[in-house]
Amino acid sequence: MTGKTHQIIGISASLTYFVASTPPTYNPATFGAILAFSYIGALLPDIDQPGSKLWNLLPFGHVAAEITDPFLEHRNITHSLLGVAIVGTAFYFIFRSLPSYWGINTHLLFITTLMAYTFHLLADMFTAEGVPLLFPYHYFFGIPPKPFEGIRIVTGKWFENLIIFPLITLYLVIFIWLNFSNFKTSLFK
Repeated sequence: MTGKTHQIIGISASLTYFVASTPPTYNPATFGAILAFSYIGALLPDIDQPGSKLWNLLPFGHVAAEITDPFLEHRNITHSLLGVAIVGTAFYFIFRSLPSYWGINTHLLFITTLMAYTFHLLADMFTAEGVPLLFPYHYFFGIPPKPFEGIRIVTGKWFENLIIFPLITLYLVIFIWLNFSNFKTSLFK
């Protein structure tokens, strides 16, 4: 899947969990942090590509991408359960270090960030390449499994751009519209 599809999937999953798991209360700090880290979490598995959208967001990101490129292959450790564990541990300690006076629900932020990351892996399982969930074991898992891998999605082609991305965007718009009062309560006093 392309970066824009991963972004919309990660943000949709995180906002759905946010609304479903918390009562509507005024908490713009948590809401903003969830949006920001869902965006980051959804793009983070592709950090192993020099052309990743995440590298473009960072100062000197192109330089860092070129330095790490020889060490990382696309769809390796970052697309595995080991990658989820490493990233989850890193975010756990990062979020624990946030000051409490910021008013961010770090537990909810941790869950939504990992959701965005894992939904990236799940979405990539539907692509023709699949993902090496059990890295360093180099078997690529996909949905549907072999021998039906021929009907998987080809990254960046018409089915993703004309069907998947618009449907998930439509879901997000309808979800926000149906839960607008919850979002309004979270953002405005």
